[in-house]
Amino acid sequence: MSTEFVTIREDAPVSQLCDVMQAAHVHGLPVLNAHDELVGIVTEDDILYGTMGAFERDGQAVLVKDIMTSPAICATPDTDVVELSRMLAGMHIHRIPILVDGRVAGVVTALDVVRAVALGMLS
Repeated sequence: MSTEFVTIREDAPVSQLCDVMQAAHVHGLPVLNAHDELVGIVTEDDILYGTMGAFERDGQAVLVKDIMTSPAICATPDTDVVELSRMLAGMHIHRIPILVDGRVAGVVTALDVVRAVALGMLS
């Protein structure tokens, strides 16, 4: 699990989302509301298909909440790696936010699981 991660607010414009994702070199982010609660997840695919290349509709900025996937599939720190792998593969997703007391404490990506297997970290 990575505990160094970037989030975005649901009311942020998609243009800002693109800037954040590019600066952080990530392909998806947890989406938080004004109370720092997880309300969804947003990925490059959401940007492509949700905006169809237009960051404005009817003169208004397209917001993250307009294109995000909600609710996000989540887990807890004690979720077994095998179960995380089943979730990633079975739901065709690439990242799972890890929640502690209802707040995002980290993110597990498919690459994290592959890295753990490759480095022999799993028994």
